[in-house]
Amino acid sequence: MALRKRLFYDAKQPLLPCKTYAFGMQNDRFCNVLIVRRLCDSLSSEKYLQHFDVLSVYQEHKYSKTI
Repeated sequence: MALRKRLFYDAKQPLLPCKTYAFGMQNDRFCNVLIVRRLCDSLSSEKYLQHFDVLSVYQEHKYSKTI
């Protein structure tokens, strides 16, 4: 993601030298939304993995008592 962002900034700066500060802020906001979306997706998958770990530990504990 960082590489993509860097390439985007390097390509746009020489092509659009007359753009204002607001254009740069809009670009940063777009990149921030992409980063936040990616983080939220990874956090939701981690949440499900944590539930799976708890269940597997419970099952191991339950089966170890019966043996």
